[in-house]
Amino acid sequence: MASIAAAFSSVFSKPRALALLQYTTVRYRRKPRWLGTAKSKLFRVPERRQQIAEEVEELKRLHNNYRTQMKAVRHFLRDEVEASKLVSRAGMVLQTPEQEEAEWQEALRRNEEWNRQTAVIREERLTAERTARKEHILERLVAKKDRETEKRDKIEELVRIEKEHSKSFITRENIDQAIELALVQPTSYNFALDRDGNIRRNDDSSSTDNTKAP
Repeated sequence: MASIAAAFSSVFSKPRALALLQYTTVRYRRKPRWLGTAKSKLFRVPERRQQIAEEVEELKRLHNNYRTQMKAVRHFLRDEVEASKLVSRAGMVLQTPEQEEAEWQEALRRNEEWNRQTAVIREERLTAERTARKEHILERLVAKKDRETEKRDKIEELVRIEKEHSKSFITRENIDQAIELALVQPTSYNFALDRDGNIRRNDDSSSTDNTKAP
């Protein structure tokens, strides 16, 4: 029993089962055509079924009626088409040159009217587009002018600040005075900061400068 289960498990493994699921078995109710005639029926002539005479006559009558009606329909449709062609040709032949000229002038008049209407609609659209474009350009010019004004104000403010700072700059005229002031009042950058931001000098650790760090 274990050997049979092992054999079935080997045959119906997972890859094998997946491969079998991809195919569908088709069972024909009759023998396929490509197999040919069976040897037992090779020389057998089937007996032709005889039809009832009344049934044959009725089928002939129905078929003749159908052919007669379809022929009548075809003739009717052909006559209608020929009649419509004759009417159109007669209308074209009976049209005088004056009528042709009048019809041509009427077509030209309609074309000119359509062109005028289209020109009016196009001019209105172009006018609206020009107006919108002009407003857009003016808005951009005003925005650009505002940006330039703001930029100029910022530059002037920077120049003013630099001018204020330039009063303390060392120049050729006051360099001697600056040297003397540096010698009299030496500046030491050797200091530390506490948690409160006070400056503590290294030369005197006991003293505390209340000056806050910049």
